[in-house]
Amino acid sequence: MGLFTSTGVGKESDKAAQILKSFVSKGKIPTEAIANAKGLAIFSAIRAGMYLAGSGGSGIVVARLADGTWSPPSAFSVRSGSIGLVYGVDVYDCVCVLNTDAAVEAYSKPEMNLGGTVAAAAGPIGGTADMNMKEYKPVWVYTKSRGLYGGLTVDGTVIKEKGDANAEFYGSKVTAAQILRGDVRAQVGGSKWPAGAKQLVEVLKLAEGKRADEGVLQGISTEPTPGDLEE
Repeated sequence: MGLFTSTGVGKESDKAAQILKSFVSKGKIPTEAIANAKGLAIFSAIRAGMYLAGSGGSGIVVARLADGTWSPPSAFSVRSGSIGLVYGVDVYDCVCVLNTDAAVEAYSKPEMNLGGTVAAAAGPIGGTADMNMKEYKPVWVYTKSRGLYGGLTVDGTVIKEKGDANAEFYGSKVTAAQILRGDVRAQVGGSKWPAGAKQLVEVLKLAEGKRADEGVLQGISTEPTPGDLEE
């Protein structure tokens, strides 16, 4: 379960690219939802008993900048909360579409509670009509366990900034808020994205319906993501 144990921001970004691509390629997240998003949080986690060691996971969050591009990624850890277990599985992938500035702001803090700090609901699947009918929430949640999409609620999940991982990746101590505002550009040679997150850059283009680099997309691992693994 190497993907699940990713630690550095580069590895987390590659894992996030693989997870997001798995949702997009199956048409589980509407292109319009990504194109209009204020941010995206992508992670994998394992569900265990409330007092059982080992529950949790990790992932990254990116935010929409003022010019319409995406911020570099900020890494975070996950502590599982009251996860509804519908399919009898313990490991899951999750994509959170952040629809408001307040939702992005919540992910900019050192720690936040999903479903508590910001309201979340299962995201729409399908075309524009379905999106218009769907109850609007600051966060739309998409999950996958054992290759089955949907069926999990993630209320109570705690997201905590991984300051050490971010500092190692960007070369100096930076906060999640600085990263999501795009303030770390000067610290990475003026580039909007570090080379270590190239796969995620291209998958984000694909998810928005834009032209992506097929060579980079083909280089993304075809191994099962954590949410595709069987017990």
